Amino acid sequence: MTTIALQAQKGTVKGRVTEAASGDGLIEALVAAGETKVTTNEEGFYEIRLVEGTYELTATFIGFDPVTKNVTVEEGEEIILDFALGEKPGILDQVTVTATKFEKPIGKATVSLDIVRPELIDNSNATAVDQVLDKVPGVSIIDGQANIRGGSGYSYGAGSRVMLLMDDMPFLQGDAGFPNWRDVPVENINQVEVLKGAASALYGSAALNGIINIRTAYAGSEPVTRAAMYATVYDKPSNKAYAWWGDASPFNGGAQFAHRQKFGNFDLVLGANVFYDNSFRKDEYNRKGRINGNLRYRFSEKLSVGLNFNVNGGPSGSFFVWGNGINILDLPQLFSPNPEVKPDSLAYIPLDGTSNTSKTFRYNIDPYVTFFDRWGGRHKLQSRYYYIDNQNTNNQANQSSLVYGEYQYQRKFAELADLVLVAGAVGTYSYSNSQLFGNAEYTVSNAAAYLQLDKDFGDQLTVSVGVRYEHNTINSPDSVINPGNFIQPNPFLIYNPEPRSREGKPVFRVGLNYQPAEYTYIRASWGQGYRFPTIAERYVATRIGGALSILPNPSLQSETGWSAELGLKQGFKISKWMGYVDAALFWTEYQNMMEFNFAGTSLLDFGFMSQNIGNTRIRGFEVSVLGSGEIFGAKTNVIGGYTFLDPQFQDWQDGGKQDSLSSANFNFLKYRSRHSAKLDIETFVGKF
Repeated sequence: MTTIALQAQKGTVKGRVTEAASGDGLIEALVAAGETKVTTNEEGFYEIRLVEGTYELTATFIGFDPVTKNVTVEEGEEIILDFALGEKPGILDQVTVTATKFEKPIGKATVSLDIVRPELIDNSNATAVDQVLDKVPGVSIIDGQANIRGGSGYSYGAGSRVMLLMDDMPFLQGDAGFPNWRDVPVENINQVEVLKGAASALYGSAALNGIINIRTAYAGSEPVTRAAMYATVYDKPSNKAYAWWGDASPFNGGAQFAHRQKFGNFDLVLGANVFYDNSFRKDEYNRKGRINGNLRYRFSEKLSVGLNFNVNGGPSGSFFVWGNGINILDLPQLFSPNPEVKPDSLAYIPLDGTSNTSKTFRYNIDPYVTFFDRWGGRHKLQSRYYYIDNQNTNNQANQSSLVYGEYQYQRKFAELADLVLVAGAVGTYSYSNSQLFGNAEYTVSNAAAYLQLDKDFGDQLTVSVGVRYEHNTINSPDSVINPGNFIQPNPFLIYNPEPRSREGKPVFRVGLNYQPAEYTYIRASWGQGYRFPTIAERYVATRIGGALSILPNPSLQSETGWSAELGLKQGFKISKWMGYVDAALFWTEYQNMMEFNFAGTSLLDFGFMSQNIGNTRIRGFEVSVLGSGEIFGAKTNVIGGYTFLDPQFQDWQDGGKQDSLSSANFNFLKYRSRHSAKLDIETFVGKF
């Protein structure tokens, strides 16, 4: 709660600012009486002290229509005055926090940012959140790894240039830096925010290519209970030779449940999910169960504490290489004039020895404390313990523990033209001792501090600047294991040149947003990125199928880069249609880019390993549209877009190292599409 004292105070006006539809309090709503301004606390309460007289009090909040009321203050009087604000219907008024760590309308964001509402997850019957992210223009999911505007490619389940957040905290696996999408509670999502471009200044390593922020839901003024069941059956492909399963069609199914309710000062959210999948890919299956909850208790208008948790696990099966039961050394027969194994019969079937089964158990516990001081500042201490135990076959088990802690201070200076300050300190510690890394102990620690300032200059111009300093350390053995290969079948030790690797770097960002007209927003941004190698990228050591080796690279170096963008967001309202068109030019450069590639220059490195492949440049443009309205009287939502990419090596030479790393005979980075177009349409007819 914030109190602003004026000379010769005579009376007090206090009350609550709420959302009209739900009755929930609005945090950090602004209440103004002339030049005297205060913000609401976490439950929407405010208190303002005024000298004797008549005033117009106006309550405002991002994404809602302002409400003004007249009040006369007498000496010594205490007046209760509540405000109920109605949500603005405009799509450009949707609220996001990812770009700035505080509430801001999407139209005023200084970077490209898309919002995925939970209705799209429900209506598309997505069993995991990555399935719906593929609908976002410029975003692709390649075997579980997120790729935004061609910035990531594919790195075999180790490392990510896109930071996955859940409730504003990192949610990547501690040892591999990999997102586990089935850990995300789709049954309890408030919204998903996708930021495109470098975001290391606010979120640190792994945010080099962007952010996917999963914001879970909290209890509102009315109880909510939801339950759903679903099933999918896979038909035979047009070429019946591919249907290895015969007449028993593969299928998946499951059920989910969520309940949200307030009990006085206590908020309770519970969810559960079960998933059963028999894939059309042979030896691939999934049996998972999950329970989750969000608990919060409000001691006062200024202080609240909470605990979020998520527990899940179950058996699964997968494979690494296609093959239909032939040995990798026999693959050349496929290209002989009379091959014994027809290529058509290879579809959906693994290479011998590359199948893998796993029993997983994973959980995270997230305690936090939020406190509002007398000057309107918000102090938040949030933490996470994330434990992963993947009991894989083929000597590929891995276990890791991650501890995360962050202190964040945020204050809006209403008297300084809505200047918002966000500052914080972060610490992360990860531990792993796994078969996948040679049964040796590894630890990774990260310490960082950040500061960001956002200021409005009048009603049209918004400027955002940020800086972060990050320090990373990996502790590892003096020697690491090489799993060998089909030439040298026995494992052997190799020298680790830097058992204790330490590195620190600052990163900066700046962004502008200019609004020349009511529904027109022009933005420009530039941000640096920085990513430190994960344990898996440097020290993975395993064999697949007897001949294929995944090798460690203790000398792997960090990668840096920057991303720039110029964009235009144009809102529109035509009859019963409203939405926006967004156009953006983007340019990203990486130095010392990391990528898994085949080495094969000597006995020591005959296999795949993560390597620094050089400097790269990714340019392009994107046009997207999001709208909502009626077609023949039926409510219809549309999201679609087109993305053009030009991803290249900066130092390409025909016949050189980069040429051998390309999947084409010209300068083009692997695992990327030059052209991609997406269109998703939802139409509601009655209850369907």
